[in-house]
Amino acid sequence: MGHRSRGGRSARPVGSAALAVALAAVVGAGAAVAQDQSGGTVKVGFIAPVTGFVAALGQDMRNGWDLYWTQNGTTAGGVTVETIYEDDAGDPEVALTKARKLVEEDGVQMTAGPILANTAYAVADYVAGQGLPSFHITGADDLTQRRANPLVLRVGYTSSQSNFPAGQWAYDQGHRTAVTLCPDYAFGWESCGGFVSAFTNAGGTVTQLWHPLGNQDFASYMTDIQAAGPDVVFVGSAGGPDAILLYQTYAGFGLKDTTPLIGNCCFADQVFLREIGDIGAGIESFGYWVESRDSDEVTAFVSAYEAAYGDTPSLYAAGSYMMAQVIAEALEATGGVVDGEAFVSAARGVSLADSLYGPLAFDDLNNPVGPVYRTRVEPREDGRLVHVLQETFPDVSQFWTYGQDAFLANPVFSRDFTGVAP
Repeated sequence: MGHRSRGGRSARPVGSAALAVALAAVVGAGAAVAQDQSGGTVKVGFIAPVTGFVAALGQDMRNGWDLYWTQNGTTAGGVTVETIYEDDAGDPEVALTKARKLVEEDGVQMTAGPILANTAYAVADYVAGQGLPSFHITGADDLTQRRANPLVLRVGYTSSQSNFPAGQWAYDQGHRTAVTLCPDYAFGWESCGGFVSAFTNAGGTVTQLWHPLGNQDFASYMTDIQAAGPDVVFVGSAGGPDAILLYQTYAGFGLKDTTPLIGNCCFADQVFLREIGDIGAGIESFGYWVESRDSDEVTAFVSAYEAAYGDTPSLYAAGSYMMAQVIAEALEATGGVVDGEAFVSAARGVSLADSLYGPLAFDDLNNPVGPVYRTRVEPREDGRLVHVLQETFPDVSQFWTYGQDAFLANPVFSRDFTGVAP
């Protein structure tokens, strides 16, 4: 393996006007209940980057979260859920500062978010250290692996989880050499780790390229890909501006027409597709959210989200909606009592025959086990680009086919370790 370096509850659609009114009512109701010292309110600290280079991701997170409570009401298990919002700007130090403020000054009973792997690790460690539950949609693998904590639950997949099937599928298609291009931080290492492990275990060879977050020029990486002449390119991107510029450069170098590209969950999601235009058609990705999947849950959510916000929902919006749903279900199960590990245990017990992700259950380390989807970007009847389901890989675990003990005997994926032995 070569290494190169650079650098549940059913949704009902609501209109935008209805959404604005409902959100105003939510804020007012939450403030009124907060004055009642006898209780009846559960405060949730919601952390997302709504400024900075991944602001579009964070805004989608907030939209999905708000939509759930707007549709279903802010009462669950007999208590009122009050959300206190904080912006981490995609910075781990800022995220930690905001988490401390939420816990020590605002008195939240739990936190939800943030999204980037490095910010999530910082927040989860602190919040769990205070004895409070934290819920995440970030992919940061070790939150539910070697650093698993009974107070931490992920309502999303690990960074590597949906990329194991991608690596195996690429090999099964006859590809024997690959270049991976991933951001040079935890999410990128882990995304590449899933693909590289499966692809090399099957017999393929890989050249790995790394780019910094917020990279402004991908031309040199395209030159490296052309020089390597791989059968396939895998991109493990966190999305946002990096992904958009990367693919524009990929297409500009003519690689779109000569070298197949596979994206991870976040590379070509709706934040990307809103900006990229027609050159996005045909991109194949592996993930766990498909906005065009034939599902009543998905159809209702997409319809409501588009009516409220004018955009097709991204993975970040769907994930935050799901995070709210799981918290609401846990509050129903506990009668509104938030008691550390017991509350997270109730959330882990949530099992959905169909959800925005598909059939969903959690393993004993508080991570989902569920389907991974191979998709292709195609225009919808109204011209919007969406992901269309091509193939389903059911019941994918965060440990793939290795088994929990064997997998955890390895270190977490990093820049220097991206391949698990079979």
